[in-house]
Amino acid sequence: MTSLDEIADLATELTQLRKSVDEILQGTWSVERTRTLLDSPEPAFARQLWESVTELGWPDVLVSSASGGGAGTLRELCVLAEAAGAAAAPIPLAVAAAAGWCADRCAVGVSLLLPERAELGPNGISGVWPVVAYGAAATRLLVCAGSGKETVLGIVDPTGPGVHRTAVTPLDHNPAARIELVDSAISVLERGEHAARRHHRAVLRAQVAQVAELVGIASAANEAATAYAKLRVAFGRPIGTFQAIKHRLVDQRCAIEVGRALVNRAADAVGQDSTEATALTALAAFWAVDALRSVPEGAMQVFGGIAYTWEHHAHVHLRRAACAAAALGSRTQHRKVVADWLSARNPQGGSRIG
Repeated sequence: MTSLDEIADLATELTQLRKSVDEILQGTWSVERTRTLLDSPEPAFARQLWESVTELGWPDVLVSSASGGGAGTLRELCVLAEAAGAAAAPIPLAVAAAAGWCADRCAVGVSLLLPERAELGPNGISGVWPVVAYGAAATRLLVCAGSGKETVLGIVDPTGPGVHRTAVTPLDHNPAARIELVDSAISVLERGEHAARRHHRAVLRAQVAQVAELVGIASAANEAATAYAKLRVAFGRPIGTFQAIKHRLVDQRCAIEVGRALVNRAADAVGQDSTEATALTALAAFWAVDALRSVPEGAMQVFGGIAYTWEHHAHVHLRRAACAAAALGSRTQHRKVVADWLSARNPQGGSRIG
């Protein structure tokens, strides 16, 4: 059992980490730069920033020290992901870090973890992923194929034979792609049921970090709206004094804090390989899709008409929140996982989730 002193020490360490990360990002990135990328004909991917954070070891935070990584915890990755979300940094940190953990290799270029399994055939692996965020920029794909004892987990070269990538443009303009594998070669890292389990654990890590990123996006949107509400005057007083505005902003902040708490709980469960890891991750993802995604929408209501202009930053957070929520998968599926978990914990009382 973790003592109160250990909890306090952990909280202090994570707070210091967040402060350091915020200082780095504030000196290298801004929402304005992300909005500028949306004006560019090129996809919104901060390559120079990605190279910088790779040198700092952010994508390798979960990789073991024996392989040259940081040997850090999922909580630490979530701090990095939340800070990147708040800074509107267009980088694939969550999935790249999960891919690094899965392969236990440090980042070279852009490594992406594909969450859905491929089919394993006699001549290679096959599958289709309609929208893979940052898929057009990927230099390495971590793929799991097959089932049961026939499962394989390995690396696919996205430029290799049988790999077809078609660029797509999501709402946040990241270099996404439709990826299709047709009898593609795979460099196998692991086989059998252990491979399937490792892939599943990697997917959970990616999802928890993606929720943390959405917490950061929502927090930035809420803070910007709160600051505006203190300055914008209507009928002789700041609009932040109006009850409807106050309640909206407070409700948003509550949703953010609940989301952060769910991320921490899920991160601990996944890191400890708890039997409840899948359910707690689904609970965090459900909250992200159900509540956090709507925070930037509510922030736009506070800003009013100015938020609907291209020059304002509000739509940057809105776009990123929508894409981050979409990457987490189906709300219905997460809801089912949580409902089944709650029913098993309390078979007499049942469960009810909105």
